[in-house]
Amino acid sequence: MTDYVRVASASLESTALTLVDDPLVELTCPANVTIDVIRVEIGAAEGATPIDETQPVALWKGTAAGSGGGAATERLIRGSGTILGAVATNVTTIGTGNEFYHTSYHTQNGWLFVPVPEARPQLVSGSDDIFAVVFNVAPQVSITTSCTIVWGEVGA
Repeated sequence: MTDYVRVASASLESTALTLVDDPLVELTCPANVTIDVIRVEIGAAEGATPIDETQPVALWKGTAAGSGGGAATERLIRGSGTILGAVATNVTTIGTGNEFYHTSYHTQNGWLFVPVPEARPQLVSGSDDIFAVVFNVAPQVSITTSCTIVWGEVGA
């Protein structure tokens, strides 16, 4: 088991999405830190009636953040002190980087990404230090969705 100093989460909540290559959530690794992405989930927003559609989704790592969007509230799950890592939601343009994982999910079922520890995406400050969850194909119609990311700050 990886020894995490802190584990935190942040969410995009009940947001209508219509565009391609707009990160739902984007996690930025601060200087002198290593972060593991532990879990990502996407689901219909509370009270929304999900459409009957299959939606492609991609995970992305890069060296430059996108622009636009808003700051998410990071929530501490385990540990104490200041949460390291900043999350933006509903980012309007994707930054510089590459897709490393692509799949599709049915919008009525939601999507859950919980990799085994050896396969967890890792962000290291100074290199691939941006992680994003992206709809890389535009939804057929607007999707009101929520997306949560859980990450851990790797101990020294």
